[in-house]
This record gives sequence, structure tokens and C-alpha cells, in this order.
Amino acid sequence: MAEVKQGVIGNLEEEESVKKPKRKKRQIKKMGLNINSMMDIMTIILVFLIKSYSTNPVNVTPTDDLQIPTSMAKLQPEDAVPITVTKRSITVNDDMVVEVKDYKIEPQHKRDGADGFFIDPLFEALSIEMEKQKEIARFNKAQEFRGLSMIIMDSDVPCRLLTEVMYTAGQAQFSNFKFVVVQDG
Repeated sequence: MAEVKQGVIGNLEEEESVKKPKRKKRQIKKMGLNINSMMDIMTIILVFLIKSYSTNPVNVTPTDDLQIPTSMAKLQPEDAVPITVTKRSITVNDDMVVEVKDYKIEPQHKRDGADGFFIDPLFEALSIEMEKQKEIARFNKAQEFRGLSMIIMDSDVPCRLLTEVMYTAGQAQFSNFKFVVVQDG
């Protein structure tokens, strides 16, 4: 009898080792779209696009020193190097280049003295910008250097100062000019 009991016990052990443990069946839940997360993502994308997208390449804030002339022109502005001429300064890309006093440039800032048309600090700033644009054009054929400058000036700027700015810009290879005006009517 002892032998029989061992055989039965041996068979029970074999059966237990062969049996797999019972697993609980997981219920698969259908996951829906979480609308809150989607709204957060869409809001972030919308804010990013609004901040990074501009419909107008010209962004000018009139001040006491800069009252932009009005015109009936209907042309849209193009992206170009902005040269701003105010009652007190000349700037390139919003960086002040030279000071203006009584609508004149001090003789020490001109190559040919008081009667000259060549403004040295303006030429230097535009030359740096020209080198940047040519370097970009070298690597990106879609961004060719066109020598386009956008002149933003106060409506009271005399023709002499405008001529000096245009002459100097032309010497720095920015000989294509666009003038910024406020559309009237």
C-alpha cells in the first residue's frame, strides 16, 4: 500500500506542475479620445502660429520723431532691409547707426565733410547687412541678394538728407528702394 500512496502522491505533484496558474481575464476597455488634451495641444499650436506668423513684413510704430507720410499707394510691402530716418537718428534693422541734428548729419560722420553725401556709419551697417544676405544667398539659392532696402522716414525729412541716405545705401549695394507710407483712404 505504501507503494500505491507514493504513486498517487507522485501523480498529484506531476499534475500540479503541469497545470498553469489561472490568470484573471483582463477586460479590455475601449479608450476614447481625451478632448481636454486635444484642446490643450490645439491651443498651444494656435498661439505658436499667431506669434510666429506675420502678414506684413513692415512693423512701424509712429512716434514723435517719426510721422510716416500718407499715400494712396496700394502696393504691399516686401521684406527688405529697413533704414529708418527720424528727426533724431538713422537706424538699420532697429539699431541706431548715426545721430541726426536739425535734419543734418555731423560732418565727422561723412567721408567728404559737410557737403558730402556719403555717411560712413550708415555705409558700415549696410555693408555688414549686405555680407549677411550674400552669405545666406550662397547657401540658400531661394534667398538671392537683391539689394532691396526699405526706407521708413519722417514726413518732415528734407530731400537733402533723403538723398544722402539713398546715395550711401547705393554705395553699399542696396540700390533698390521701397518707401514705407501709410495708406490714406
